[in-house]
Amino acid sequence: MSPTTRSVLAATALAAPVLAQIAWPSPLDSVGGHLFFAASQLVGWVLLTGLVFAAPSVARTASPRGQRLVLAGCLLQISFATIYGATALDGEPLEASFVVFMLGFIALLVGGILWASRLRRTTGGGLAAAGLLAVAALGALAMLVGSDPFHDVFLVSSYAAWVVVGRGFDSLQGAHTGRDERGASSPSRLEGVTTDSATEGTAIQRP
Repeated sequence: MSPTTRSVLAATALAAPVLAQIAWPSPLDSVGGHLFFAASQLVGWVLLTGLVFAAPSVARTASPRGQRLVLAGCLLQISFATIYGATALDGEPLEASFVVFMLGFIALLVGGILWASRLRRTTGGGLAAAGLLAVAALGALAMLVGSDPFHDVFLVSSYAAWVVVGRGFDSLQGAHTGRDERGASSPSRLEGVTTDSATEGTAIQRP
């Protein structure tokens, strides 16, 4: 699965219950609605954990600390979804689970900024860096602004920004793969020229 496909599926899963809550508020206040929210969060963040973990090597080496913090943020969100779903069976999810939710966004904020600041200096890393900055900033705004509809708008926008990260990883991988292939072909051409020159020199020296 390509990074773009993974990020699109993740963003769709994460945004679905938020958009559904706006359109049909009452059904999502039931046990089924709570479990739907928990399941969508779990699926979405598992996909994003895979996206971050399998980022192109050039992205991982740009800022290992930034990647680890973003990965920690994703894992905290998985923990939140698990706790929320496990305690929602009686219709009253554990409110304290949202502390884990907020900690996840804090880790994404710090890690996203750190990773993006290093990644933008990498050839072809501008798009992924912009996506990570958007994920970080919009997620932080969603935590800071509790009033609707702004909270929901920032939250869905933060999820959608992961698609930019996925596309950026695809572009980054393609750019560096192409450069590596060009770099690998250059010695062969030089070797051919050297061999041809040596052959010509040998032929000239013959009486």
